[in-house]
Amino acid sequence: MYISNEVVLKKLIVVFVCFFIDTLYAQPNLVTVDATTQRFIGPVSEIDRSKFFVIHSAPFASKPIHQSFYEEYNVTPSGRGFYGPGIDAKKQKGQVGVYPKAKVKKGNKTKTVRRFVATEHPRNLYKEGIDIEALSDWAVQYFKNMDDDKRPLWYEPMNEPFVHAKDFYDEKDWDPVAEVRVKTEMSKMYRAIAAKIHAEPSLKNIKVMGYGAAWPSFELKDFNNWETNMGLFLDIAGDEMDAISYHLYDGVNQAGQNNKRQGSNNEAIMDMIETYSVNRWGHVKPHAITEYGGIVKNEFTLVRNMQSIRAQNGMIFGLMDREDRLEISIPFNTDEAKWHITKKNKYLPYKAVLWRPENMGVPKSEISGWVYTNRIHFYDIWKDVKGKRVSVSTSNPDIQVQAFTQDKNLYVALNNLAEEPQKIDFQLEGVEESIQSIYVKSLTVFEDDLPRYYETTVPSIPSEFFLDTAETIVLAYTLKKSIDFSRKVIETRHYSKEFLVPIEAHKKMAYIFDNVNPNKLVAASLRMSIGRTHDLSKRPLIKINDTTIAIPFNWKGYDQANRKKFFGAIDIPIPTDLIKEKNNVHIRFPDSGGHLSTLILDVKILNE
Repeated sequence: MYISNEVVLKKLIVVFVCFFIDTLYAQPNLVTVDATTQRFIGPVSEIDRSKFFVIHSAPFASKPIHQSFYEEYNVTPSGRGFYGPGIDAKKQKGQVGVYPKAKVKKGNKTKTVRRFVATEHPRNLYKEGIDIEALSDWAVQYFKNMDDDKRPLWYEPMNEPFVHAKDFYDEKDWDPVAEVRVKTEMSKMYRAIAAKIHAEPSLKNIKVMGYGAAWPSFELKDFNNWETNMGLFLDIAGDEMDAISYHLYDGVNQAGQNNKRQGSNNEAIMDMIETYSVNRWGHVKPHAITEYGGIVKNEFTLVRNMQSIRAQNGMIFGLMDREDRLEISIPFNTDEAKWHITKKNKYLPYKAVLWRPENMGVPKSEISGWVYTNRIHFYDIWKDVKGKRVSVSTSNPDIQVQAFTQDKNLYVALNNLAEEPQKIDFQLEGVEESIQSIYVKSLTVFEDDLPRYYETTVPSIPSEFFLDTAETIVLAYTLKKSIDFSRKVIETRHYSKEFLVPIEAHKKMAYIFDNVNPNKLVAASLRMSIGRTHDLSKRPLIKINDTTIAIPFNWKGYDQANRKKFFGAIDIPIPTDLIKEKNNVHIRFPDSGGHLSTLILDVKILNE
């Protein structure tokens, strides 16, 4: 839906006020974009679109409509496909665990790879008691002998294997002993396959990742869910993994609670994996988010199909903040998924499709053509965004902001994670006199109605405007000249050695962050991730270098009230003058229960 300039301006200035009268007196949320300062996340400044803007489809299966999409929306022909050594052997030999005699090609010349993730269903690769050595040898030969244009850059042996562990043992479903037994064998299988691939010179371009976790609710059962799932896997197979893969969904994926992950929960999950990684290997092994978005129940409707974009836009901002330690992220937007159009499914499309039949509800043989679903608006709103990062800040963690510049263009993206509209006090610095035109894109995803999308040119952006619930906007500025940065801000992280610490009432929890550069700091914060029941405190007494710091009442995303426990990251600003080369942090909670999973010190250093 396209809206005129006049309507857009009224929306930005007046209409939201009329619709949401109870927010009139809310404190504006300060969002600042400093176009004089280049932003670095570690060593990375320029956005790599291929890490963020793909579809969940193997690129070698592309058709003309896919190619047209890639070109029009600046999307990398990449993604994820279901096929691998397991299903190939099963088709040839008729059962899992029996492998064809491979035709071994001589020579160790490095094989080419194509940018996508190859995975497959656990039932096609694994059975309990499998000959891991034979499987590993077969996997190596399979990838050596396959066509160059189909050999994947990333190999994720199985999709969401641990939630299917119960399918492979004879005991009662979810038997804890049997679960650990099967998950342990699966992890050993991952380790062996990866080791064999890494040892093969011709396959040195393939990266092995795992385990494709469906359910990273690490906090459940007092974090036993970490110990018996991701922790177990990393302890066994982590040394051989090139990246750690898992899925982030709002809603219920294969198991677990119906909840939202976007915001603080996502951050706590990723911080936990990073801290474990640094403590074990001395560096962060990259994240590979091989599926993410939102899960909705029941059959396809145009409204349900769009709900995942609400989650994807809420998550992508946080993923962009980790680009220096992100291998790939794949929004779960599929191709036509023709396999789903069956009589059993009332000839309706799969819920995650980007393309649907223009005449829905008919057999595949009667489909007259294919059209985009409203999911295309995810790619609409992001398709022009590119370039080097620009320094940004926000006073409210629910208001997400990213900014980039390339040539004479400046792109500012904002998203509202809050459950209600938010008033934005918008400050753009450094290019005010250089602005020639402004193009606005806006996408709002409603829970019970079709989305609102518009794009149009406006003469100016008011200093205050409202951002709707689940609204994402991109402001595209055309400038008279390219931005010439006068300084740089570099964001770095410091991880504590303490990990998953039980919380006891009034007991001092001590953390040390050393080798911190205290010079030219422009911002600092502690990232505290906790998992505890809702009746317990989220605001402990915290001292850094003997000075008490204030704990905010807000965090990214919703309050998690529908979850059994709160598990989330809370960002705590720190006055920069408190930061030293060696920093002592002391934390005391007033009550017992749960864990402080990770504590991370984030700093921003000015480089002029």
